Amino acid sequence: MSFGAGHIMDMIQTLKNNKRTRKTRFDKDAEKLGETYGEFVDHKKMTPEEFAAFQVRFKEQKRKERKRFLWVFGSIMLVIIIVLYYLLFVYNW
Repeated sequence: MSFGAGHIMDMIQTLKNNKRTRKTRFDKDAEKLGETYGEFVDHKKMTPEEFAAFQVRFKEQKRKERKRFLWVFGSIMLVIIIVLYYLLFVYNW
C-alpha cells in the first residue's frame, strides 16, 4: 500500500490547523490574579571593581564549602574504617 505525498501533506496541514494553545497551571493562575511578569531587566550593573570583589568573595566562599565538605567526608570515612577494623580484627564471632 503506497501513500502519496499529498496525503501526508494533508495530514500535517490538518494537525497544524487543529492545534490549540495549551495552558499550564501557572498560566491559569496568572489570568485569575491579573499578574504577569515581563522580561528580566538588570537595573544595576556591576563596575569592574565590584565584579572583582564579588569574584574574590565567591572564590573564598567556595573554598570554605570545599574545606567543610572534606572535613565531614573524612570524618565519616574514619568512622567507617574504625567500625570495619573492629568487626574484622577485634570482634570474635
